[in-house]
Amino acid sequence: MRKRQKKKQAYKNYIQAIFEGYETMLENPDVQELVFTYLKEETRLTRDEQKQIHFLTRDVTA
Repeated sequence: MRKRQKKKQAYKNYIQAIFEGYETMLENPDVQELVFTYLKEETRLTRDEQKQIHFLTRDVTA
């Protein structure tokens, strides 16, 4: 049970970090890319040529 709670809290922190990163990118247009990882999942926030922010989430394979 305790292991499940730790995992749930870690995922909650991962999601919170993504949203905080998004806010950072909105406030600072010089940030081009941010990367967040959780277990075997990776989320990238990137900017395109028009300075729009895009999310890309993918599974990381070893």
